[in-house]
Amino acid sequence: MFPFTYTFEREIIKEKTSDEVIYTVRDLLKEKKVQNILYGHGFVSLDEGFPRARSNNDYLSLIDEGVFTYNEKTKILTYKVKLWKLHLFALILLIITMIYFDGFFGKLLPVFGLLINHLFSYFGSQGLIEEIAHKLNYLS
Repeated sequence: MFPFTYTFEREIIKEKTSDEVIYTVRDLLKEKKVQNILYGHGFVSLDEGFPRARSNNDYLSLIDEGVFTYNEKTKILTYKVKLWKLHLFALILLIITMIYFDGFFGKLLPVFGLLINHLFSYFGSQGLIEEIAHKLNYLS
């Protein structure tokens, strides 16, 4: 369940300006129907909150706040994502389940759920930056 903040870095091998990278990230997030996108010189921020009303149900609906930053000198795209609300919700479910269910089911299932939640959030966020880096390096 820990940490609540993940940071991923990917190198952009093509010569891209900061604006090109930021617009590509913004466009990809729009394709995924992210609603609250704030962007400026060198950064793209998404803040979706919890819960949120959205028609598609991918892992981005679980993100509290994410920030993409691009450093033109080092050519590194950094993605920092915060998931504390999601983990807090899962922890509350764990406590409720442990109180109301006894035995093997009541102890193992909530812990397994927290582990799945953590892995889903981690690998989903990592997959997003991989998709963006692939698009920047090889498709554009």
